[in-house]
Amino acid sequence: MKRTLMHQNQELLDFEVDPATKKIRILDAPDADDELLFSLGFGVSDRRELVSRVIFNRCMSSRRDDIAQILEAFGARSCFELAFMGHGLSVVDKLWYRASGSTERWEDVNFFDNDWDDTFKAAVLTHDYEKLASSSPDIPDVTTGGHLGKAWERSEGCIQLLKEPLFENGADLKGALLGAELCRLLYGQDAYQPLNIVERYGKRLAASPLMIGRDEELVQSLRLFAMGGFDVEESMQLTAPTTPKSLFDIITRAGVAHASSHVAKIFAFKALSLLADMHAGNFGIIRNIKTGACRAAPPFDYDRAFGFPFEGFPFESVCNNPEIAAFLCACSFSDLDSSWDWSWYDPSALDGFEERIVTAYADCTSFPSNFGELVAGLFVAQRDYVNKTVSKGQQKA
Repeated sequence: MKRTLMHQNQELLDFEVDPATKKIRILDAPDADDELLFSLGFGVSDRRELVSRVIFNRCMSSRRDDIAQILEAFGARSCFELAFMGHGLSVVDKLWYRASGSTERWEDVNFFDNDWDDTFKAAVLTHDYEKLASSSPDIPDVTTGGHLGKAWERSEGCIQLLKEPLFENGADLKGALLGAELCRLLYGQDAYQPLNIVERYGKRLAASPLMIGRDEELVQSLRLFAMGGFDVEESMQLTAPTTPKSLFDIITRAGVAHASSHVAKIFAFKALSLLADMHAGNFGIIRNIKTGACRAAPPFDYDRAFGFPFEGFPFESVCNNPEIAAFLCACSFSDLDSSWDWSWYDPSALDGFEERIVTAYADCTSFPSNFGELVAGLFVAQRDYVNKTVSKGQQKA
């Protein structure tokens, strides 16, 4: 089948795709010039390889526990095929696929102006996958990655992502809420990604509102790297856990100002929240499609915040041997640099936060009784580390 990769109403590239074999062949770029393609993250010399990888990444994760049921209900052989049963639309960017001969425009298909079938949400959150047989594949879920059960919804004019917890007892929702609160304290009320706990179909879920406006898009991973001039081979190396130096290079080359301050914020938050989940899918830039202006996206995806980087260790073992947890933190969260821009940091904003951690886990009876105290102690150690790093930088200045 032939498709045109669109950015809103701009034709970017024609390509042919075989959903059965997952083979993609780039045909040509109808009207787009190199300057436009570069500004949108498709300007690298090995464009065919980049576009192929972007298309492959524009699918649901094959690691989802319920992916087999979802594919069977839709009659799709793979996540890749499912993404081509609709327009490949997302709520976080302006890319989509237009069929050969179609006259559809962005106004006809996008999710800001047009609603979508919420059957998917009901089906996956109730695990009644037979409902999907009547669902439209033109939903934002088929282009959303990640292995947790999740669904997009529009509620009272707000588009938000609902996510099931990692643990059956929902204890990680407490960590996620703490992560959001910490981010608010560090970044300020108007510059962080909020998170709430909602109930749907008798389940407690994390709910994150869409962080972009209708004239913005979130640019991540290979597209983001290409905007900075990285070729595909270099980009693939950058998708692994991200270091401060590589993040600084990525966002600077993509045209984001105040990179030093942003790197300091991201990695301070990572250290303070004990968030061992820093990869290319969890950071990006927000680009205004009218002006081209770019700003760094605040931290998002707090699922593994405050106490959940220890999947290889039973919680009982970590709590009985707190030196193990301290050692893991020392290894994982010790990459701050006093030369970064710390002018935004207010240490007093974190006073007493350890008490919130203890309180949050006080009623979590499925965990060891000292779990909250352990996590609070790790936070205090990281806060001392951040404070010393900032103080050292101020002394040098």
